[in-house]
Amino acid sequence: MKRKRWPWIMVIALLLTACAKPHAPSEPKGEQPPPAALSPLTGTPISEGKRPLLMVMINNHRQARPQSGLQRADVVVEILAEGEITRFAAFYFNDLNGTVGPVRSVRPYYLDLAERAHAVVVHAGGSTGALKQIREGDIPHLDGIHQDARYFTRVSFRKPPHNLYSRLEELEQAAEKKGEVPSIRGGYHFADAPATENGQAASEIHLVYHPLYAAGYQYDRATNAYIRYTEGEKQTDRDTGQPLSMQNVLVIFARHRVLDAAGHREVDVTGKGKGYLFQRGKGIPIEWRFRDGWIVPFKDGKEVGLLPGKTWVNILPETGKVSFR
Repeated sequence: MKRKRWPWIMVIALLLTACAKPHAPSEPKGEQPPPAALSPLTGTPISEGKRPLLMVMINNHRQARPQSGLQRADVVVEILAEGEITRFAAFYFNDLNGTVGPVRSVRPYYLDLAERAHAVVVHAGGSTGALKQIREGDIPHLDGIHQDARYFTRVSFRKPPHNLYSRLEELEQAAEKKGEVPSIRGGYHFADAPATENGQAASEIHLVYHPLYAAGYQYDRATNAYIRYTEGEKQTDRDTGQPLSMQNVLVIFARHRVLDAAGHREVDVTGKGKGYLFQRGKGIPIEWRFRDGWIVPFKDGKEVGLLPGKTWVNILPETGKVSFR
C-alpha cells in the first residue's frame, strides 16, 4: 500500500503552526496618563492647581544691581522709567518661591500689561496716574509701602529706595488671603524649532534705550540661551551669582511721550509695531501686537512660536536703536 504524501504547502503550514508561540491573552488597556500641564508663559511642564500670576516691579537703578529673583521670572518686560533708566516688570507663574527685589513703584503702562493678563501687581507705591488706575480699575495688587507692607522687608545691605524685598511664597499667600487670585489670561504659542532658523546672525545684540542707557545680550552656544548684559556688564542674580539667561529675546519699538518735568512717560504698549525676535543666535524682523496683556510676535500675518523657556521683552522708544551680529 502506498503511503499517502502530503502536499508541500500543507507540510509548511503545519510546521509554522507548531512553531508559532501561543498568543498571550490581550490585556485591557488602562487609562492613559493625562498630558502634563504646560505653562502658557514658558511652554514647559508645571504642576496642576490654581495660582496667581504675579507681576513684580523690580528696580534697575545702578544701586539696585544685582537684583534678586529675575532669573526665576517666566517673562520679563523692560521699559524706560524716569531718570533715563529702565524698570522691569517680572512675571512669575511657574515658580513662586524665593526672594525678589528690590521692589519699586509702578507706572500706568505696566498696569496695562497686568490688567489685561489678570496679574496681581506687586509694587512699592506708584505715580499718581498709576495709583488712580489701580483704584478705579480695581486692579489686584500688593503695595509694599502702604497697606501690604507686612509682606515686605527693608534690607540693611542697601539704602532706600533700593532696599525693599519680598518672597514669592509670601506674596502668593498674601494674594490668596486678599482673595486676589484671578485666573491667568492669555500667553504665548510655542514651537520646538526656532522661528529664526533662516535669520541673520545675532550672537551679540546691542540695544540703546537712551543715550544714557544701553543693554544687550550674548548668545551662549553651550546652553542655547542668551545671557543678559546691562551697561556693558553681565547681569547676574544676587543670591545665586548665576547669569540671567533666556531662550527668547523680543525687541520692539513703541511710541513714548514724556508727560512732565519729572520725566514721567506715556508708553503705548497696547498697540502694534515693528521689532525683532532673537533665538538660538539668530534674529528676524517681526511685527508685534498686544494680546491679553502680552507682546506677541507675528511674521507675514501669522503668530510666531516661541521656544519653550523664558522670554525677555525689551520695549524701546521709536528713537531707540538695535544692532546685532
